[in-house]
Amino acid sequence: MSLTEATPPAAPMRGAEQVEGLLEVLAERAARPLEEARALPGAFYTNEALYELEIEKIWRQSWIRVGRVEELAQPGDFIKRDIAGEPILITRGADGEIRALSRVCQHRFMDVLAECEGQKGNAETFACPYHKWTYGLDGKLQGAAHMNKSNLYQRTKDDIALPTFTTAVWQGFVFVNLDADPAPLSDLTDQIEPRLGNYDISEWRLADRIIWGEVEANWKIGMENGREAYHHIGTHLNSLEAMWPAHMVDFDEVASSDFFFARMFVSPEAAGGQEDGHHLQPLLLPGAPNLTAYERSFVTVAGLYPGFILVPGPDATLTITFLPTGPTSHYAELDILVHESALSDPELTEKVAEYREWLTSVNGEDAKAQADVQIALTTRTNVDGGPLSHLEVAVQTFQRYLAKKLVD
Repeated sequence: MSLTEATPPAAPMRGAEQVEGLLEVLAERAARPLEEARALPGAFYTNEALYELEIEKIWRQSWIRVGRVEELAQPGDFIKRDIAGEPILITRGADGEIRALSRVCQHRFMDVLAECEGQKGNAETFACPYHKWTYGLDGKLQGAAHMNKSNLYQRTKDDIALPTFTTAVWQGFVFVNLDADPAPLSDLTDQIEPRLGNYDISEWRLADRIIWGEVEANWKIGMENGREAYHHIGTHLNSLEAMWPAHMVDFDEVASSDFFFARMFVSPEAAGGQEDGHHLQPLLLPGAPNLTAYERSFVTVAGLYPGFILVPGPDATLTITFLPTGPTSHYAELDILVHESALSDPELTEKVAEYREWLTSVNGEDAKAQADVQIALTTRTNVDGGPLSHLEVAVQTFQRYLAKKLVD
């Protein structure tokens, strides 16, 4: 096979026998210059063996955003998450530390939060609903009923605890890494933070969350869709294109393939005014202080691979989180954050509700487009990707990220 024009294996091959050829194509595509960039073949979004490889080499070895520190303000506050097949809970202990714990009881494997219907709550302890083995906020076993006749239990009880995972906090966001010895999150965030300018997201607060739930599309389709504005001229023609035209999106050149960084500039026609020669983005929510006129002329879009997109704007910061749930599906949720100075606005609740309605409509357009792409990939023809536009440079950056994780 020529690496200059690598072609994907036939689409009917759905299993492990196809993966080697797909990875060869990935390596070749990732190495191309932008002028020769080409989308990945359709089998990348359907192959089950490739999906399992991604879970092991990407999702179980990467920093995954799980929530905000304000959701863990008090001891006992917890967040319930499922990441790459791993049921976890994130909680703040009595010592103030944030910990990520396995939810799997060390007795006979029940989820200790199996009866917790929501995503978060507060608890003094975590009692397994199966046999009531009880764990403290630090994950250590506190007690188990009717175990006085077990010599094994008596010898080992002080060592029994829920397994822990590494956590980190950046800009008020809580991240978890399932890897036993992960590289510091700062290796990535130190490259992004200087680009944020006067935005300090640790000063922003969670105002609302849209739990979108299951999207019937491979997680990579969701991430690719979220990192390029080329589709504004199609999917978002009547919603986003007038405000942030696709041709006015500016991407930073970055040496790393672990993130992308772009600015979506407001169009002159949609601007809410001018200052210092910059067209200013119109505001719905109270604007953040200390932003320059230049910073108020665009919305930032920063993607932290594999599944987190941060979108700071002058009046609202949006985040989008993707988690894979299967070869052809992913979970999505969107957070709306406002600057802490806006919390005193008496009309904040109504304004956030209006923003939520608008965001729900826009994300509905995205979710439908992603699902429609996935449906089309049921074809048994040998579907390969076409040439990429320069407006899709972040899609090629994503290819390089995938190649580094799966091939290198």
